[in-house]
Amino acid sequence: MSRLLLIWTLLTTFGMRIQERSADMAVHCFADIPGITACLDTPFKGYWEANGGLPVFGYPLTGTNLEQNQDLHRPLLTQWTERNRLEIHPENTGPYSILLGRMGDERLQQLGPNAAAEGQESGPQPGCLWFDITKHNVCDQGAGMGFLSYWQAHGLHVSGLDAYNRSLQLFGLPLTTPRPELNEAGETVMTQWFERARFEWHPDKPDEFKVLLGLLGTELRHTAAPSTTSIIGV
Repeated sequence: MSRLLLIWTLLTTFGMRIQERSADMAVHCFADIPGITACLDTPFKGYWEANGGLPVFGYPLTGTNLEQNQDLHRPLLTQWTERNRLEIHPENTGPYSILLGRMGDERLQQLGPNAAAEGQESGPQPGCLWFDITKHNVCDQGAGMGFLSYWQAHGLHVSGLDAYNRSLQLFGLPLTTPRPELNEAGETVMTQWFERARFEWHPDKPDEFKVLLGLLGTELRHTAAPSTTSIIGV
């Protein structure tokens, strides 16, 4: 009898540990980072990890919430990170069931200037990538490094898309030409806005950090209070 009890105890303990490990694997938390209390929830966790992680998205700012989408006028499961907003679109299938917010466009409109009214470029520049839709070039600021190299080196991992369209899905089209701007840290840096990102050029930093993405999620969260209903997390 005591042997059966021992076996039952071992199996129960083992099962509980498996459940705890499964729960841990379903979320990605950052307990060692001061001020970051939110965790990345499934399925946003896998999306965050597969498509650039911390440099592209930043730390999570919220848990998963039902939030009113301003374009679709209906609630979507949403999670905010420092640099983006991840949304579940159940009407889509496969890799497009999670979409990114148009953070660059939203923040640019919030700041006031009309990107479409700014001076457009007359045509392609040598060594740059030309976007005829918005009439802007994306170029490097240094030898083999800058906005163009960063745009081309990053993209969503979507099967069937070429490198150009993977980058387009992640960052979107350029909305402005590069220009000096005062960022949230009080630094004047060369800046170019995209539909889903803001690129900043920091020539004084190490090569891997010369291009940094603006904290658009943080900025938008601080200037607007979205209507949310908590589903998971905070």
